[in-house]
Amino acid sequence: MIDSNFNIFINKKTIPINDRAFNYGDGLFETLLIKDGNAIYLKEHVNRLHRGCETLLLKKPSFSLIREHVKRAIGSSKNCILKIVLSRGADKFGYQFSKKLIPNLYFIKVHDIKEKIVTEKKVNVGFSKYKPANNNTLSKIKHLNRLDQCLIASELGALENQYDDLAVTHDKNIIETLSSNLFFVKKIKNNYVFDTPIISSFGVNGIIRQKILEFLQKKKIKSNIINIKKNNLQKYSACFKVNSIKGLVFIDRMGKNKFSKPEMLYNILKSFIY
Repeated sequence: MIDSNFNIFINKKTIPINDRAFNYGDGLFETLLIKDGNAIYLKEHVNRLHRGCETLLLKKPSFSLIREHVKRAIGSSKNCILKIVLSRGADKFGYQFSKKLIPNLYFIKVHDIKEKIVTEKKVNVGFSKYKPANNNTLSKIKHLNRLDQCLIASELGALENQYDDLAVTHDKNIIETLSSNLFFVKKIKNNYVFDTPIISSFGVNGIIRQKILEFLQKKKIKSNIINIKKNNLQKYSACFKVNSIKGLVFIDRMGKNKFSKPEMLYNILKSFIY
């Protein structure tokens, strides 16, 4: 389907061989949770996509354009995962590109979601040995260059019997896990305090992370965005990870540190637990 500003592909199984997303990772993506036929946090996903467009100097697809084609892509599905990929477009091979390129915009229904089965499985998180390089320009946005995450995922695959996820560190500071942001919780004078790592030269400022920070501020519960050393976790009593697909997941253990899941904390955060 051709829009005046974008080539639009809905649930297409192939891409042009000269698409710059395929050749150079020249583009952006967002992964959406569809619940009861509605795209959760669609506005926030589009806003982040637009920020990425500003960084990569890409044309911005409008909110209405994205909303329309999200509906087409999910079809009759009520609960599913949908991926949006924005590529600079297809061009001759080489890093340079024509300024007249028409971006390719892909809407891909990844899979339907079956009813969640609640289990009591403990979540054990290790520390990745991989050390990502600094990139202040590309951090925070969902660009298509995901080699860091691929290497971390490969490491996790080799350790799947030991860990459910791996935390990424830089200069001994914890940043995030493979695909989630982190929160650490401590009690000071019977009040909960939430700390979340700084996202600067690596990592993504996730939508649920931001929503929780806003929620805590509204509830007048103290939160901090700070550097968190991997060898200084003993002061925290609880820990959880968040992303827009799985919501909030409590962590039972990170490295040698064990965490609890107080009922009061669960009650505070229950709106973010899917």
